[in-house]
Amino acid sequence: MQEFAFTVTYDSGADDLMDVFIDHSELYARTVACHATTETMWRVDDVTGSRDALSAYDQRLARLSRCSTLQGMGGCQIDWTHEVLATEPTRRVIYSRQSEGDGCRSIPYLAAKYLGDGTLCRAEQHGATYEWRLLADDETAMSPIYDELSANLRDGLELAFERVESTPNWETNAITGSELPHKQREALELGVEYGYYQTPRQSSVQDIAAAEGIPVSTLQYRLTSAEAWLATTFLSNGPVERGQQQAPRE
Repeated sequence: MQEFAFTVTYDSGADDLMDVFIDHSELYARTVACHATTETMWRVDDVTGSRDALSAYDQRLARLSRCSTLQGMGGCQIDWTHEVLATEPTRRVIYSRQSEGDGCRSIPYLAAKYLGDGTLCRAEQHGATYEWRLLADDETAMSPIYDELSANLRDGLELAFERVESTPNWETNAITGSELPHKQREALELGVEYGYYQTPRQSSVQDIAAAEGIPVSTLQYRLTSAEAWLATTFLSNGPVERGQQQAPRE
């Protein structure tokens, strides 16, 4: 099997729902399940973030009339329904069903159109990017999907495509951003951005804290908590059980 990645970057104002992710950098969403035919798509999404970010997400979702997953010929009206399966202070689980009108096709629809049965899809939304990953047979040709998307890409969207060279890892117990509290994920992202994890180290915790206006003790706590969770999760023989090996919520 081979993994393929379609990544779409959104300009601010190009899509109402993606604007929430752009405005709230701590907001993160991933698909838990996705099934599409050439007529309908069903999916479950796990969304995490701060209370403010999720409040903005809830409000935007409630009045959604155009599909933000339409990477190419997007922005048109859809037949869309959803249900909130789980509500926590910093997490939502959303079930949705949608049918797209003529001229509207998202990546899962195009996968069903060109590849037929047997293609698995998953997605992540974070910041200005919306990435779809497809798992298909090694000899599968993705050019028809890319060609149709790029030929109809609307203003404010940029499309990138790659064949993922590493071995696909679609295990249910893989480490994902949705399991990590957003403040701790932010701390890790700052560590990467400032070269804290490079060798030799480019910045200290004190340097990052000063640059970002965060108390040193707070940043150190978030980094330590996140690193401890990543280590124990990575070394665990089984999936993380909620409430046992999770990083502490702030």
